[in-house]
Amino acid sequence: MVSHFLRDANSFVASSRDAIERSAPHIYLSALPFADKISLVYRDFYPHFMGLITVDIYGIAQHGGSAVMTLTGHKRGVCSVAYAPDGLLLASGSLDGTIRVWNTLTGEEVFSPLSSGDGYVLSVDFARNNKWVASGIEAGAVCIWNITSARPSHQRLSGHSKSVNSVVFSPDSSRLASASSDTTVCLWNTETGERLMVLNSHAGSVYGVTFSPAGEVLASISEDLTIRLWHCTTGQALHAPVVCGEHAGCNISLYGDMIAADSYDTVKLWRLQTGEQISELQCESEIRSIRFAPDGGSLVAAHGRKVRVWTLRPDSSQASWIDLQGHLENVRSVTFSPDGLYIASAAKDSTVRIWSAGTGRPAVQPLTAHDSRVTSVAVSSDGNFIISGSEDNSVRAWNARTGEERPPTFHGHTDKVLSVAISLDGRFIASASRDNTVRIWDVQLEVATSEPMCGHTDDVNSITFSHDGRWLASASRDRTVHIWDIKTRQVIAAGPFNCSDAALTVAFSPDGALIAAGDKGGHMYFWRTDTGNQVHEPVRTGQSIWSVAFSPDGMRIVSGETDRVARIWNVSTAQPILVLQRHHHSVCSVAWSLDGRFIGTGSLDNTVRLWDAMTGAMLALLDGWADGINSVAFTFDAQFIISGSNDATIRKWDVNAACQSVSELDGDSIAALASAKLVEGWLVGSSGELLLWVPPEYRECLQAARCTLLIGRCRVVVGVNDRGLHAGPSWTACWIG
Repeated sequence: MVSHFLRDANSFVASSRDAIERSAPHIYLSALPFADKISLVYRDFYPHFMGLITVDIYGIAQHGGSAVMTLTGHKRGVCSVAYAPDGLLLASGSLDGTIRVWNTLTGEEVFSPLSSGDGYVLSVDFARNNKWVASGIEAGAVCIWNITSARPSHQRLSGHSKSVNSVVFSPDSSRLASASSDTTVCLWNTETGERLMVLNSHAGSVYGVTFSPAGEVLASISEDLTIRLWHCTTGQALHAPVVCGEHAGCNISLYGDMIAADSYDTVKLWRLQTGEQISELQCESEIRSIRFAPDGGSLVAAHGRKVRVWTLRPDSSQASWIDLQGHLENVRSVTFSPDGLYIASAAKDSTVRIWSAGTGRPAVQPLTAHDSRVTSVAVSSDGNFIISGSEDNSVRAWNARTGEERPPTFHGHTDKVLSVAISLDGRFIASASRDNTVRIWDVQLEVATSEPMCGHTDDVNSITFSHDGRWLASASRDRTVHIWDIKTRQVIAAGPFNCSDAALTVAFSPDGALIAAGDKGGHMYFWRTDTGNQVHEPVRTGQSIWSVAFSPDGMRIVSGETDRVARIWNVSTAQPILVLQRHHHSVCSVAWSLDGRFIGTGSLDNTVRLWDAMTGAMLALLDGWADGINSVAFTFDAQFIISGSNDATIRKWDVNAACQSVSELDGDSIAALASAKLVEGWLVGSSGELLLWVPPEYRECLQAARCTLLIGRCRVVVGVNDRGLHAGPSWTACWIG
């Protein structure tokens, strides 16, 4: 029991190290609420406190899958990690040109950073004798560092003419293999630095190289789409090259009679002796690194920002998996510790993380969500459900209170869905796609009500219903706007309406008398729907117009533009009234609340902004997304604004809470938490006070404060229980003994 508690205590401190070092009270205020709920530390201490933040985690394992430690110090992305044979040291190589050696118990660096001065370090490995660390350098050099003294020295091995992508020691430490973009694999004597052998059968850059556990076989993988297996003593091929597939692999690992290698988003397993393929393991994004566990029972892979761990036994074709999440940018390298109990990962975010490899608990399955960018959102008039379209080709409906998917998923489009809309009576859903079609779905029948509507000859970028539900308008890259009769599914006689460039957005005036559109060339058009005649000459802004929305009275219109502004125009005169100009990137979506008070803008600067529609004053800045905002929509009562983002999430925000002034929050710690901003991992109050530290693995799926709903693969809900919140000067009151 004591050893179990000490292990949990070490994990508790390591996983919350940043918070504890910055502010001791946050041992209780931040680290304890985020602690693993089944750990002895949490169970023993949490009952002695009150008034702490509540944390509920969905779709992600606690701390992303038992993160033990985060190692920081590199100044640029980390490309490679390798354990020492005893597991007490870990080496990492980075684009900052250094190798760092870490104590895996304390997280401290053992030496000052090691640098040969040759540029990017692409690969590192520890010798099995614990004496040497090897590095592969982008400049074409191989270095072997002797780390037995307090001031490590190195020998530089020359022979490659291009970048060295991978280095690995033989199990007996007598040889070092290196793989290079010069299409060769070299074998070196580690004592003398002599080059023993050059293997040059590949026809392209060699990205990965590894020894078999017994050291008899050397395997290499190349951009020529092949894996080659060599006898280490003779340099002869073991058998004919193994063909990887359509995509060049970069990583290879051997265990017993198995070869594992990646092919873009797939790991393939083969028999070592015969080259026969056994099975495939799938990821959702490009794989950067793979490695067998020391006992061969598991396989770890780096894909996107995640670390995926497969359990291969008893049947690799039925392998189960969990994802470890926490890195903020793509993971470049993964490896098991020698005892198989831990996994180390290195990422472009300049950090190295150490994870517990075996959590002893079932895998946490991600929540139902879109698999790719959310391009468009719409909300029903009663506010009960949200409709979304995505680059995963699907249209989905969600419960606007719980975030649960409402069946069914509307499949049918053969390419990315670019826009969705809901009729005012809630009966019809419309979707537009890059497959050049428009579809209308009957919500009551839960089926497509007709064949795809195929009047456009290019991407359909935007659709909208008229307020009376009679018509549907569509804007296309083919430079036309169509108006469709909902009953007949035919284009009305007044169209098509022609633009001078790709039509990006379209909107009906509230009374249906006008239709407005914006195009890629920066023109905004107004036509009468009864005659098809232009009301006046097109307005020219000079920048692409991504989105337009009429005011509820139809007197004004707001446009979102590429030049980082939204403009409010007088519809009758086509003259600008106000410019909303505090965005840092293109404004992709605009919305006008039905009560006329608010304008919402969504930008590629990863924010949503709320504006006073009469004065143009910015009322609130909403952030927390990992990528740009494609679409915003108000609920009909203007209490909430919905957003769809390139990070594949949908978020719902409380408008009134977002617009509260600082003076309204004074003395109210709960309200202060509700308006806090996430700054460098901390939820910070209006005066800069530290309210809550959020572990890195939770920051992109944080549902806190003014965000009342997050629909994504994972969700972390931060709140306050009925006993209130002890924060600020009164934080010591949280201890009840």
